[in-house]
Amino acid sequence: MDIKAYISSGVIEMYALGMASGEEARELEALCMQYPEIRMALLEAQESIELFAEANATAPPAAGKDRILKALQEEGLIADQAGALDTNTQEHPEIVDIAEHKKRKTNPATFVAATAIILLLLGAIYHVYTVKKLKTEILLMATQQRSLTAELTQYRGQADTLKQRIAVVGKLGVRKLDLQGVAGHEELTAALYWDGATKEVYLLPNKLKILPKGKQYQLWAIVNGKPVSAGVFNQASLEAMQQMKTIQKAEMFAITIEKEGGVETPTLDQMVVAGKI
Repeated sequence: MDIKAYISSGVIEMYALGMASGEEARELEALCMQYPEIRMALLEAQESIELFAEANATAPPAAGKDRILKALQEEGLIADQAGALDTNTQEHPEIVDIAEHKKRKTNPATFVAATAIILLLLGAIYHVYTVKKLKTEILLMATQQRSLTAELTQYRGQADTLKQRIAVVGKLGVRKLDLQGVAGHEELTAALYWDGATKEVYLLPNKLKILPKGKQYQLWAIVNGKPVSAGVFNQASLEAMQQMKTIQKAEMFAITIEKEGGVETPTLDQMVVAGKI
């Protein structure tokens, strides 16, 4: 198992956020028991998420306090401080009926309990919102990491292909032959490299079209007027230089379209490119 690839896949972060599927969770838990590196990566991910949440926590808005106080005042649990009676500035204080006053009298225990419940609910709602927001941000970062990893893998593959081409083309004694499109296929081309010392043949079919399923390109060497198969090549990687069968001598090379797996003799009316030595 490629442990590094699994750790960078993003599954661990999804599990730590509680967003992994049941199958992914079971697989990760089993791998944690088997591989200490994966178990350590999970612990680090959980710790990173906790630290990220703490560092990005935001205090509830100040306006929340005013809304809570207003709600308590409307319920009659506390007095409206702005409208409270100031006996120092009014000559005729309002006379309040004793029975009515008893109805509106605030019980300190009730006030404390109501305030605590409201604050608890407000805090819970805000916490859920904050956690959801942080999970979304972390999921986005995990997705970006997977995308960057895929791009890096692609670039490494392209670099390896380029190194292979340079190694072949720059080798002493290697001869290049341009295979041009025949009648009806003028837009197609391919490049063939033949090592005069080792007789190795390399083909770069980057100007050929993708064939339908069941069909495959086959390279032929014309030796003493007779076609000799130099092998079929993988059209799934037409950008890559591919090594074909070793050919000791030839007067020309050609490519035909054949059934998948190749044939013993070429189908001449299916020739697409050719070139003389």
